Amino acid sequence: MTTLTLLTLAFVAYGVISSHGYGRMLALGGATPAGAAAVVGGTAVPTFYAVAIGAAVAVALRLVERSRIAPHSAEPLPPGSPFLLLFLAWSTLVTIVSPIVFNGTTVLLPAVKGPSHLVAGVLTTSNIAQIGYLVLGVCVVIYLARSTSAGPELIGLAAGATTILSLWRYLHALVSVPFPENVFDNSPTFAYIETAVGGAERFRGILSEPASLALSSLVTIAYMLPRAAHVRGLRRAGALFVAAAAAYLGTISTSATFVVGGAVMALVAAATFAGGFLLRRIRVSASVGVVMCLLLIVSLFVLPVVAGFADAAVNEKASSSSFDERSGANSTSYEIFLDTYGIGVGLGANRASSFLAGLLSTTGLVGTLLFASAVVLLIRRGAPVREFRPVAWALVTLLVVKVVSGPDLSDSSGILWMSLGLLARAASLAGGSGGPAVGTPGREHVVTLGTNRVT
Repeated sequence: MTTLTLLTLAFVAYGVISSHGYGRMLALGGATPAGAAAVVGGTAVPTFYAVAIGAAVAVALRLVERSRIAPHSAEPLPPGSPFLLLFLAWSTLVTIVSPIVFNGTTVLLPAVKGPSHLVAGVLTTSNIAQIGYLVLGVCVVIYLARSTSAGPELIGLAAGATTILSLWRYLHALVSVPFPENVFDNSPTFAYIETAVGGAERFRGILSEPASLALSSLVTIAYMLPRAAHVRGLRRAGALFVAAAAAYLGTISTSATFVVGGAVMALVAAATFAGGFLLRRIRVSASVGVVMCLLLIVSLFVLPVVAGFADAAVNEKASSSSFDERSGANSTSYEIFLDTYGIGVGLGANRASSFLAGLLSTTGLVGTLLFASAVVLLIRRGAPVREFRPVAWALVTLLVVKVVSGPDLSDSSGILWMSLGLLARAASLAGGSGGPAVGTPGREHVVTLGTNRVT
């Protein structure tokens, strides 16, 4: 038993008795992505998934209660949930059947040095754990989609807490501010990396490696900046402060992931704004227009410097041994996808270096399309709800950066599943399940949280 074990139990207990809903406890559970609430049979259970068990129990109890009260009427599933349930069913089937059908197929496992092989009739601990995490993740989506107290601030709480804790650790290293080392990052399954090849110091915050800190920082920035536009006073100042802290931490992580992911998301944001402006879905005031023109002029001088820095970072990464290892893992994963005729080898049976390669090699083409359908549907229906738009930006950023460097479907921060659940909630409030069409050009949905009023 560790400190995080006690904290996790406290989160679960408080979430059960609190009138504020269980969502906040899920967010707090996701604030320590490299933390383990418990170690079961050599498998460390991340704090988010330990807390998510409570959400799964709540979903199960609601289902039992519903069947008791109205046994002959089924409750409609939240938007996107049918795709995720089909994804869960398909992934489970592939995980069970693939070792039999593709016995002897070469795969890569994180716990094994060098290539491994599928063995007919054998389900590994990793297989079972990944299926369990997927079940809990889908339960979180359904729970938040139906929660009357779930709001976009949950993503800010999870991502913001991770950033603040990482900043706290940085101040500990810089000016010896007291900090509880190895409390928030106690998982024995992670390889904690704080140096580059050659011994140069790098910063990882409370995460397992600098690349993970870079991903977390980009997601925090993507959420906090649009969130600042939706709040006022101290909340706006707090959102901007956390965004600035995340930008600084991402920079000192010296991770190429932060450079590449940040550049891609900047282009996505610029294209989105330009498209909305040209289609007259986005209006700007005269003062904002002047500021944008000034920024455009400044960018003419700044962009060459940024481009040079990015080019140097990418070239340095491309010449490193870790880049060769990651590229090799992705190449092997794509070969697995082709060798299994697009079916995949099952969850937990292979580990790639990027999200797309990992998803294709483990769940195949069908699984990838089902997951992508759920994501696209929920972003399309949930993002037009103004309050939930920062959640959509956080989700898009998370997926984009994971495609660059982040293979795990079992996102230990929980932001993937919480974002999908909150967007499903937004889609339901805006009429996404049988109500008025969402995303009509020229129309914006405004949701008043607490009263659930949609205008």
